[in-house]
Order: sequence, then C-alpha cells, then structure tokens
Amino acid sequence: MNTIDTFNTFVATHLNNAQRQAVNHESGSLLVIAGAGSGKTRVITARITNLILNHQVNPSSIIALTFTNKAANEMKERITHFLGSEKTLPFVGTFHAYCVRLLKQYRNLLPVAFETILDADDQQKIIKNILKKNGLQKQFSEKNVLYQISQIKNRSIAPEVDIAKYNEPLLLDIYKKYEQEKLVSKCLDFDDLLLYCLKLLKNETFQLLHQQRVRHLLVDEYQDTNVVQHELLKLMSLRNHNLIIDSLCAVGDEDQSIYSWRGATVTNIRNFSQDFSDTTIVKIEQNYRSIQEVLDVANHVIVHNKTHTPKKLWSEKHGTNRIHVLNFASEYQEADAIARALTLIQTHDQKKLSDVAILYRTHAQSRALEEALIKLSIPYRIIGGVQFYDRMEIRDLLAYLKLIVNPYDRISCARIINVPARTLGQKSEEQFFTIWDQQPLEHFKEIAQRLMDDASITQSKKHALFSFISIFDDITPDTVPSQALQNIIERTRYVAYIKDAYEKEEATERLANIDELVHACEHFQESGTNTIQQLLENIALMQDYSAQAAHEKNAVLLMTLHAAKGLEFDTVIISGLEEGIFPTSRSLYVQESIEEERRLFYVGITRARERLLLTCAKHRHTYGHMTEQQRSRFLDDIPSKTIPRHDSFFWRNHDTITFFSQWFGLTTIGTIKQPAPLQVKSTSSASLKHRVTATQQVSAESPSSGVTDWRINQPVKHTQFGIGIIKKIEQRSHQTFVEVAFKTGTKKISADFLSKV
Repeated sequence: MNTIDTFNTFVATHLNNAQRQAVNHESGSLLVIAGAGSGKTRVITARITNLILNHQVNPSSIIALTFTNKAANEMKERITHFLGSEKTLPFVGTFHAYCVRLLKQYRNLLPVAFETILDADDQQKIIKNILKKNGLQKQFSEKNVLYQISQIKNRSIAPEVDIAKYNEPLLLDIYKKYEQEKLVSKCLDFDDLLLYCLKLLKNETFQLLHQQRVRHLLVDEYQDTNVVQHELLKLMSLRNHNLIIDSLCAVGDEDQSIYSWRGATVTNIRNFSQDFSDTTIVKIEQNYRSIQEVLDVANHVIVHNKTHTPKKLWSEKHGTNRIHVLNFASEYQEADAIARALTLIQTHDQKKLSDVAILYRTHAQSRALEEALIKLSIPYRIIGGVQFYDRMEIRDLLAYLKLIVNPYDRISCARIINVPARTLGQKSEEQFFTIWDQQPLEHFKEIAQRLMDDASITQSKKHALFSFISIFDDITPDTVPSQALQNIIERTRYVAYIKDAYEKEEATERLANIDELVHACEHFQESGTNTIQQLLENIALMQDYSAQAAHEKNAVLLMTLHAAKGLEFDTVIISGLEEGIFPTSRSLYVQESIEEERRLFYVGITRARERLLLTCAKHRHTYGHMTEQQRSRFLDDIPSKTIPRHDSFFWRNHDTITFFSQWFGLTTIGTIKQPAPLQVKSTSSASLKHRVTATQQVSAESPSSGVTDWRINQPVKHTQFGIGIIKKIEQRSHQTFVEVAFKTGTKKISADFLSKV
C-alpha cells in the first residue's frame, strides 16, 4: 500500500465524521471548533497531509502557526509520519518564529535596521538605565514598565498611538526613549517581531508577493491569538475584505480561552466568521479523553457563560460513581483528606500517584497541600512553579528570620542586605563582606557598625546600613514567629517593594504567598512551634523532604489550573472552590472576568479522564484572618442531581479512608498500609525530627473515642472570641476541654462554652 492509500485508509478508519469534514474541506475559510480532548492536533496535521498528498499542494505554500515549540514539534512529527520524509514538510512553527523568518528574509523592506533580538535581561537593562538617567527609579520598576509596554503592544496594532492615551504621561516618555535605544542598537524585542511583520505586510508589493506564495494558512489554538496576530492573519489572507488565498483554517475553542492577562482576545475566534466572510464552521464535539460523566459536568458549567457558542462534548466512555463534591470545615481538613486519599493510591499496586493532579487557582494554595503531603510522606512535584518555601519572596523573608537566629549567617545576609533596595550598591556590599572576611568572629550588626564608623563612607550609605540593622530591633530568636515576620514585613516595606517591582498579576500572586507565610507561622504556633528557631527547623525538614520527593517519578502533580492546560490525568482534584478564591476576588464584579474564570474551571474539569473530585472549605485563612467562605458559584452551575455532594465537616480519618477506598474501588480497607514517617536525609537532630513529626500528627489526628462529638478542624463559635477552629481535644473524666484557634489567638477552654457553627 503506497503513502497516499495508507493515509486515506487512516482518514476513513481513524477519524469521525466531523474530523473528516474538516480535513477534506478544500477551499475557502474554515473555522474548526475543536472541543477539549477532541483530537484537534490529529485534524490539523491530517488536513496538511491531505493538501499535500491528495491535492498536490506544494508544501512551501502551506504555513501552519501555533503558540509553542512543543506543539509545533508534535505537529511536525505527525506530518512526517504520514509523508514518510521530513524533506517535504511545510513551515510549522510559532507566530514569532515565522515573523523572524520573514523579517530576516526581507530586512531591506523594513523601516529600521534589524540585527538582533533582545532577551528579557537586555530589555530590563535598557529600561533600568532610562529610569536611572531620569531619576525615576522610585516611581517605576523596570519589570513593571516592560510589562505595561508589552501589554499595549499585544493589544494594539499602533502602540505608539495607544500608549500616548495612557493615563501615565511619564510612561510615554520612557517608551519613546526605549524605542530610540533599540533603534540605535539595531535591535527588536519579542513583541516587535509581530509588529514589524505587520508593517511588512502593509507594504502592498510585499503583501501581494506573500499571498501569491502562501496559498494555505492554518492556525492552531486560535482562541489564544491577540489583536496583532489576528491582524497579521487578515493581511496574509484578505484583499478588499475578500479571501484571496486558497484556504484559511483556524482551529480552536473559545471555551478554553484563559489567557487574557497575556493579551489573548477571545473575540478573535467569536468574530472569525465576520472578519472572514463565507466561513464554514465545523464543530468537533466527540471527546476521546474523558468519560461522559465528566463531560456532563463540563457542559453544565460552560452553558452559564452568556457569550458561549453552543456545543456539547460527548464520549463513548462511561463510568459510575466517578465525581464527587466534598465540603470541608477548613483548608487543613481539605488538604489532610486529599493527602489521605492519595495514601490509598500510593499503596495500591495498580494505581500511580503520577496519574493524579491537584489543581488550584493560585500558587499560594499549595502551601497547606504541600504540608499535608509531606506529613504523610507522599512524593509530589509542582508543575509550572516552585515549592512554596522555595519561592523568592518566601526565601527573602525567611532569610531575615535566619539572621535573627544566627547573626553570623553570611548567606542569608548577602541575600537581603539590599532587598528591598537600600541604595547600598554593589561596591558597598563588597566592602561589607570584605570587612566580614577580615573579622570572622563578629556578627552582621557589628560589621555594619564598623562601616558606619568609617569616615570615608557617605551619609546615604550610613543611613542605609542603619535602616538595615534597625529592622531587627526588639526581635530575638524567642520572639513569636508570626509577630517577628509581621515586624519585618512592615519595617522593610516589603509589600510596597513587591507592588513596585512586579506587574499587577505577578505582584498579587507574590503578596498572596506572603500572606500565606504569615498564616503558616500562625498555624505552626497553634501546633506548638513557639520560637523562630523551631519554625525554621520545621521548614528545613519540609524543604529537605520535598527536595528528595521531587526526584520521584511516581509523584502526585500539583499545579495551577492555567498550568494544566493541554495536560490530562486519570484523576483530577480541583481544590479551593470558593467565592473570592475561584473565581478570584478580582473578577467578581466584571462579567467578562467571571466568564474567563468559568472557562478556566471548564479547562480544569476536562483534564480528567476517569475521576473528578471538587473540594471547598467552609472556613479558610485569607489575608491573615480566618473567614467564613461561600462555595463557588461554579459549583452551583452543576445540577445537584448530577453529582453527589458531601458535607465532610465531622469526618474522622476512618471516614475519609472508607469514602476514598470505595471511590477508588478498593474493597480491602483493612489491609491498607500506613505511610512511613517523614524521612530526612540530613544529619539533623533525631529528637528534632521526632518533635516535628509528633507535632504534625497531633494537629492532624482526630480522637478515636466516641465519647465526644467534637472533632479536630471543626469550626466552633464562642460568645466572646467569635468563630474558631478546634486544634486539640482533651477528655478529662466527664468534661471536654479543647484548644481553639481564634483570630485573637489560641485558647484552651471547656467545650461547654462552645457552640457548633
């Protein structure tokens, strides 16, 4: 059987009717609405192969554009498999890669000379110099400026006009100087590649030449295109608003448009048939990934978007008892239950932890989950991010705490002596540590004092050093950790530093991590960690374990919902489904933002092949306070008859194990192995390890006796102290005493003075 016959047999036997329609559509404009898991890559690669083999189209006249090199490489491999050779491949690559190709080939037509492409570091250096020359370092950060310029460039085909309308006049001046610096350096930045290609295509002679050479255009993930990319496509394919090339095919799914913060414009795919007249629309709704019950949930959710284009995913796969909603008392009970569920998979020969993903809306949510996994010795890896205690802002603040415990810690001092910036400069830092090398028995405050006593040091440097050591005033190793941390955050103005240094989206995420660190300190204190020394020891043990677990191949995967796009797993757990968390508080009052959040939830649901668990908590610590949470509106989008919902407030460990054993189809509950205690590779004190493990067990275990109705992590109410969470229960004769974490602190009181929430 020859290549053509083999390919045609594949199309006839391996593609469904909608897929074949998209592949065989010969000419004109085509929009393929490819639902999640519907085999869109198979369609777009088969369409390219069909043009080459059955219609004798020259591969050099075909351009296929996508968004990642990974996707492009996968498409090339599939086309090569069909054709049997790489020599006949058309161009398949990212928008930016194609634009570089055109700009280099036709550089003589560009309005400016172009030799190199700036990377992110080079861009920051240019902006940093501009800010320094104009005395604007305190008003702007280079990262924030670059983010704002990039956003405007991605959303405008004439950024020089739109940036002039911006509310910050100084930004226009910085932008002009930035563009001038690139001009004299003969450089373009990443965003310029699209914009200068746009200028190239506006040259009528070149546009005609391009349209004569490129007769077939295909674009993958069209829902992720921005304003400039959409305009590029129009210039490549239209003349006088009519399609001039042989075929144009856009493949995408508006229900998976989740990147507006990166400039993606969902209206591009919604308005496609208006911008490209006589468009044929093909909907591919059969899903090959998930069971029908998962798709039913996804379908119920997405129809609540008012601007949703109707489609209904369906599958030939079916299952029973595969989806549940669990409502917990707190984020700690939520994390602990998830971890205990994973112990069943961990100890079962036929199931793999790597087939499970825990998804959350923001990185800050990983902290409680990580600690619960570490406590039960479950290996995990974070995808698209770093482990909580390894994040930059967390390491900065922990470095301050380390310097309190050990004032001779040069590594920690080097990290934060100029963070946030104190105008010390590199030379001053070098001088500081040179003196320390000469005086190794002195601590950092004494070295700073030596420099301040030096007559050759300027007053501004002396002031910077004084402000640095003043941060540590009245803070000792025995200071309550959360109070010490709050003092450091306030005295360093660390929050303002983060807001100034990063664009809004990233700054918000980093600030959420800081709030979570403060809450982590409070949580450790409730479990008996009362000093900074103990806190740092506990964190060190967790970091050591997570570093070892990160190398495990069979590890559960943790990631944000954005990072999960394009991935799939047997079991998906989506945690934190509460108003203000998912959807985020920033989106609550903007319809477009709510709809994008709902699309993100839809993406998360459709990652699941076999099982889906949705969780929420009634109480959660947010922004330093324990708040009563309202379940996410997205859960209300799902009819209650569709999936079982469980209030799990009073579940004991046995209840949790029983529930998940039944859900996973494991009938021999009594034979389940208990996980080994946390193992530490380092030679740290054995008694320390015992103390940490014991402390964690005390905070997690529920009493096995049926004497009391009170449960660990149960929310309760006191007439004076308000709402709190039970952390410890003690039975004395016929009376029950409990330790409860209130906003004002942990109190040990008789249970008679408490009421259930």
